[in-house]
Amino acid sequence: MWYRWRARTAVILDIPEPGDRVSRYFDLVLIALIVVNVSAVILESVGELRVRWGGVFSLIETASLVIFSLEYLARVWSIVDNKWREEYRDPLWGRLRFMRSPLAVIDLLAVAPLWLSMIFPMDLRFLRVVRLLRVLKLTRYSAAMNLLFEVLRKEARVIGAAMFTVFLMLIVAASVTYLAEHEAQPDAFANIPQALWWSIITVTTVGYGDVVPVTPVGKVMGSIVGFIGVGMVALPAGIMASGFSSALHRRRNSLRREMASALEDGVLDADDRTRIAAHAAALHLSEDEVADILREKTARGLTSVDVCPHCGKPLAEKPA
Repeated sequence: MWYRWRARTAVILDIPEPGDRVSRYFDLVLIALIVVNVSAVILESVGELRVRWGGVFSLIETASLVIFSLEYLARVWSIVDNKWREEYRDPLWGRLRFMRSPLAVIDLLAVAPLWLSMIFPMDLRFLRVVRLLRVLKLTRYSAAMNLLFEVLRKEARVIGAAMFTVFLMLIVAASVTYLAEHEAQPDAFANIPQALWWSIITVTTVGYGDVVPVTPVGKVMGSIVGFIGVGMVALPAGIMASGFSSALHRRRNSLRREMASALEDGVLDADDRTRIAAHAAALHLSEDEVADILREKTARGLTSVDVCPHCGKPLAEKPA
């Protein structure tokens, strides 16, 4: 019996099933609860509102803590039944892998400090700030943020190499500028860390103007850092843009492979449509993208399914 409950819990929490109203309503309730909770944390920082509505804020916090804790435990318990994530199927190591995933860590950070505060004394200001991390739970329901996490994982080495290059340039620029400016401005360039602050502001082209080189060597370094910074800071942005394009391409190819598998018999039946729709939902692909890929398949003669010429959705099956 509990196996069925666990599988059903996995569907509601993590497995996209087209037409599953319970899963959809559960997601909407959690999204609304996150928004209400974060709004309450922000409003609670206003002294007048905290005095007047303190009881309401406390009730929201208690309810959120219980619900988010149960949600986290339910996700850890049911993740082994997630048919889209084979790496989580092992009862022990699969759950441990899931608990190390970014979204699971966010879920844990949303509740752990408050439970710990009941055992160990903690700064209430720190707890208020940590509670704002619950807004990150919305990334679970955002296709854009999920895509961002995927890009960061795939391009981590390239982005790391670019940032390391920028870091080396900052260290060199700060050291040279410190040597050139220390005697002329002992307060502004008292040490290399202070010069590093100037380098960061210059290389990011922010330029607050609170620290300005006055010696010829310092001005030359500022010019060099400014010119190089324009290109070096833009480099990670280019890497991210390329990564987004590649990630979208991989997702669409994954759906193409799933669709090709479903069309091996030449007919797209109701079960095939459900499986394709679920796969597309797991990849956060829109209905229009699914329709475009289906039109592509029909144009190549890979299926005998009638397709609407306007929306690209299948209308009826024809015998192969």
